[in-house]
Parts: sequence; structure tokens; C-alpha cells
Amino acid sequence: MKGTTDLTQGPIMPTLMRLTLPIIATNFISTTYGLVDMIWVGRLGSGPVAAIGTASFFINLATALSTMITIGTGIKVSHCMGADQVDKAKSYIKNGFIISVLLGLLYMAFIFLTQNQLIGFFDLGSAEVELMSKQFLLISIMGTVFSILNTLYATILNAMGNSKQPFHIFSVGLVLNIILDPFLIFGVGSFEGWGVVGAAIATLTANIVVTLLFVIKTRHSELIAKSSVWDTHLMKEVIRLGIPITIQRVTFTLISIIIAKIIVRWGAEAIAVQKVGIQIESISYMTIGGLQGAIAAFFGQNYGARQLDRIKQGYQKALLLTSVFGIIISLIFILFPQQLFSLFLSDEASLELGTDYMRIIGFSQLFMCMELMTVGAFNGIGKTHIPPIFSITFTALRIPLALILSEPFGLNGVWMSIALSSVFKGLVLVFWFRRSLGKMKGPRTVV
Repeated sequence: MKGTTDLTQGPIMPTLMRLTLPIIATNFISTTYGLVDMIWVGRLGSGPVAAIGTASFFINLATALSTMITIGTGIKVSHCMGADQVDKAKSYIKNGFIISVLLGLLYMAFIFLTQNQLIGFFDLGSAEVELMSKQFLLISIMGTVFSILNTLYATILNAMGNSKQPFHIFSVGLVLNIILDPFLIFGVGSFEGWGVVGAAIATLTANIVVTLLFVIKTRHSELIAKSSVWDTHLMKEVIRLGIPITIQRVTFTLISIIIAKIIVRWGAEAIAVQKVGIQIESISYMTIGGLQGAIAAFFGQNYGARQLDRIKQGYQKALLLTSVFGIIISLIFILFPQQLFSLFLSDEASLELGTDYMRIIGFSQLFMCMELMTVGAFNGIGKTHIPPIFSITFTALRIPLALILSEPFGLNGVWMSIALSSVFKGLVLVFWFRRSLGKMKGPRTVV
């Protein structure tokens, strides 16, 4: 079928790389939105960076909730493609779009009604920073529907084996964001610029343009059909697969909010440092996220076609790629922390805190990469309930660890709690998936 790729045939490594590289590039582009914003806003000082960092928790929460639809839809579409059930794939896709729009609109209403309580929870100690945070949140949240739809479009196309088109479309959005950011943040000529508000508007505009491009480019697709009807049974299957991952990501976001509440004891600069650190760390997160998406699609189609030997071989090769990349990133973070962090914040206090953050987090990068790739493997075979069990358990440990370790080590103790939990998650998930592979025998039916 035009616009789709059969992932059940051909050499495994070249097939994985052809699918992975465009997804990695697409993820880099999505990450660069935040990086570009942070580079420009960083010039305004740590206060605006802290404002964006605080608001971002609730923007990330929207993304976490949307996985209930996007992940499940992607898994079912890849299973259907592997089993050659095209009409059923069309129904999953149409229903995924309908419920995604509803979810986005409901979340937007929730944010508008609770903005004061949400931002006030952090007790930032500055009315100006709180105001900037609310402004950034309200403008950004208006793009929630578009952001969720963009993720769903990309997930569906990846499941079809077409990972190049999302890359091309997101590239246009990135270029637009890069052009708009300095103009809207700092202004030009008689236009003075809008600071953090300008950064939010730039990203909102880029998201809207990306959605329009996805609509235009897929309007003739055989799978993204307008004729399909609402099917409650199919959506229950999608939500059943997506719920465990959604619980995991929502829990992760909520725990991050609590950790941020602990961090704010060291001032707004500490929140700014964490926000910048997360943006830098997202380079490795999004790169392996590309492999995660490719593994989910590859395993999904092969699981649907009952090619279990191909799944086992694919995991071994993906784990090797992940390990090499993770070691390289760990070394970069550990050896060059100050150089990396100085690209965003250059004041002496923030730079010192940021250097410590990058070096400590660097020791966990290999294990974080192993975790993310293995989550994609579990998702591909439909066992979406397993990774959240370990992820929630070890991520929740960050709270008591942060409180305990911050006593002797101060703020660095909080960073240590984050790094340690990533190490535990990576080791346990790889062990558990290898155990699951050993139990895979004979043909399996599509779930």
C-alpha cells in the first residue's frame, strides 16, 4: 500500500535504521523547539527560565495524558498492518483522532480554570515570575489540541513504516519557530518584543502550521479515511493499551512537580537549572525515543505477523545500538558539563549549579537509554502494563531519596536521587524483557 512499509521482511539492522533515523531526526526537531526557546529566554535571566520551567510541568502533563490515545493507536495500527487488516487500521486511526481532539479541549478548559492554584503551588517567591509563568502556560495550552494531533499523526505514520514524512513536516515547524523566537521575544525596531509570551506564541504558531501540513499531506492517504465510523469497542482496546503508559507518564510528571517543590527551597535559580538541564538531557532522551518508536513499530508489525525470531534478533541489535549511544552521551555529560550548560545560562551561580547537575545526571544516561528502548519493545508486543510497574516504583523513590540525600549533599542530593532511579529502571527493565523473550515460544495471536 502506498505510504506504508512492510517491516516483517528484509535484513533487520538496515530495516531498523531506515525507520529509526527519520524518527530520531523528528524527535530532535521537536526537542529543538524547547532548546531554541530556552537559549533565547536564557538571555532574559533565570527568572523567565524558572517561569517557563514551572509552566512546562503542566504542558508535559497534557502530553502524558495524550499517550492514552497516541500509544495505543500506534500499537493497534502496527498490529493491523502486520496482520494485513487494513480496514480495521482505518477505524483505529479515525477513532484516535476524534478522542484526541476531545481530550485536548477538556484539558485546556481544566488549565484555564485552575491556573492560579497550579502555579501558586510552587510558591516561587516572586509575583513577576508567577505572572510570567501563568502567561506562558495559558498561551501554550491553547496549542494542546494541535500538539496532541501532531503526535498522533507522527505515531500513525511511524506505525505504517513511513517515518520520513513527520520529519519533513516537523522541520518546517522548527524553521518557523527559529525565525519567530528572537523577533517575538526581543522585538525589532519599534516593536519591543513580548519576552516569555513571545516564546509561547512562536511555539503555538509553529504547532498550528505543523498540524495544517499533516492534514494537507495525508488528505489522500488510504488509511487516514474520513468514512470510518466511531467504534466504542475499538477505542476501549486502544485505551486499555494506552492507560498503563499514561499512568506512568502522569505519575512521572506529578513526581517531577513534587521534586520541583523540593528544589525551590534553593531558589528560582535551582528551578531554572533543572529546566535547562532537562532540555539538554532531552537530546539523549529524544534520540533513543526515536529508536523506541522504531522498535515499537518493528515489533508491532512482526508480532502481528507472528515473526517471533525476528523480534528476538531485533532486540539484541537495538540493545547494542542503545548501549553505544548511551556510553557516548554519558561521557560527554561527565567530561564537558560546564561547556554544555553555559550555552543557556552564564551567570556564575546558575553555571555552578548546572555543572553539578550535568555531571551527576551523566552517570545515568546509559541506563536511561536502555530503559527507553526497552519500553518500546514492550509496547510493540502489546505488554504496555509491564514498564509502568517498574517505572512508577523507582521514580516514586526519588522523593524519599531526594529528602534523605539532600541532607548531606544539599541540592546535589536531589540530582543524585534522579540519577539513581534511572539506573535502577534501566537494569530491571532490560532483565525483565530478556526474561519475557525467553518465554516467547510458538505463534502468538494478535492482541
